Amino acid sequence: MTRQPLRIHIITEEDPFYLPVFFREFFARLSRHRFVVTGVDITPPLNQQSRQGLARKLYNFYGPVDFVRLGLRYAAVKAKDRLVPPALWAGTISRIVTREGVASSVVPNVNAPEYVDRLRALDLDLLISVAASQIFKKDLLSVPRLAAINLHTGTLPQYRGMFPVFWQLYDRQPEIGLTIHTMTTDIDLGEVLLHENVKVGDRGNLDGVIREMKRRGAAAMIELLQRYQDDAIKPEPMDRGQAAYRTFPGRAHALAFRKMGYRLL
Repeated sequence: MTRQPLRIHIITEEDPFYLPVFFREFFARLSRHRFVVTGVDITPPLNQQSRQGLARKLYNFYGPVDFVRLGLRYAAVKAKDRLVPPALWAGTISRIVTREGVASSVVPNVNAPEYVDRLRALDLDLLISVAASQIFKKDLLSVPRLAAINLHTGTLPQYRGMFPVFWQLYDRQPEIGLTIHTMTTDIDLGEVLLHENVKVGDRGNLDGVIREMKRRGAAAMIELLQRYQDDAIKPEPMDRGQAAYRTFPGRAHALAFRKMGYRLL
């Protein structure tokens, strides 16, 4: 018997640098015969409601030189977004999604009742978080028929929280963990659906490691979606006794990171 395509909806965050890497790889691998993407919605970056707040957070971590370099990258992306026709350049999430014929919108609050009702009307099988910047509450988590799942580029539950790639390098872990798990109202807890450890090539450059993990994350998500379609899901509980939560790193962490021989950009 031919199975019906699974209906999936993705919530992510605004990011002109790394998440486009994920979405290019994801859509290149996605079988449209087995899956229907009903939309990709975008939350504010790092859950910052103002550009000033986001800039302060990034400046505190990157420092003046790398902050300027990051700003120049951002300006270049925005200039292309305004000046280059979509047919010639699709370097942001919204443009990638539009090129794929998928709806996209900016969502200030994913737990707003009207947004939850809109998703509920889509008859979703899976709700997927890819670096979504907000905590999903109970009503939102109850929307999909099968599960709400999250892609986390860190070993769980040891590296719950923010910027797990940075923290794993900071702790000199030999490999970078990648975990896809069911979502609960507790951050980065639930059941593990897929986990793998990734050996990355140039570990000295945080920027490059993050890009590599976004590519690996897209491949892992496609693999997991295929398992859902084939009824081959085997959830495993997390050991909450090993749980630890990491916040966004600050200036002291970045300085110590550089002294270890790492680069941020």
